Amino acid sequence: MSILTNRLKYVLSPQADIYKQMSEVTSGWIADVGAGLGFGSNLLVKNSKLVCGYDVSDEYLKFSKWCFPGVRFLKHNIVEAPLPFIYDYVLMIDVIEHIEQDELAVKNASLSLKESGSLIISTPNRLSRYRKSDNHIREYTPKELKDLLQSQFKNVRLTSYGWSAIKTNYENPIIAICKKEN
Repeated sequence: MSILTNRLKYVLSPQADIYKQMSEVTSGWIADVGAGLGFGSNLLVKNSKLVCGYDVSDEYLKFSKWCFPGVRFLKHNIVEAPLPFIYDYVLMIDVIEHIEQDELAVKNASLSLKESGSLIISTPNRLSRYRKSDNHIREYTPKELKDLLQSQFKNVRLTSYGWSAIKTNYENPIIAICKKEN
């Protein structure tokens, strides 16, 4: 592995690992909400028909478009409206903790999914002492995250970083897989 790759993995970890895992389980049309610089979105191209990375930052979008031409990057705020296309998967990797109107974001993500689609969210665990940031509007306990997501999804499964069932309330980050069902 190159020095640059190692450095980027360190800066982006655990997001880089989560995106790598996502690339193995997602396919079809994939939306990456809060794509940032686009590194994670680029990893999702592997099994997809289309990957769209969404962000609110013009600067990030300019960089992403330049670096990762295999991904379609668009400016969009998930709080303001559902995404402009309907997806098999909508991902929000370490994004929800930065959104003031989290309930509206989850509702708009749900409206952006096909009938059999899935929303996958990762977020720091408020009960853990790791990955704290002054930039977070809020952090969630596993119960708080599940309650938020069950407002829009009947089927919500919480997992740990290694995709196994959460064994304690302190595991970090929390990953939620929400299946849209009739």
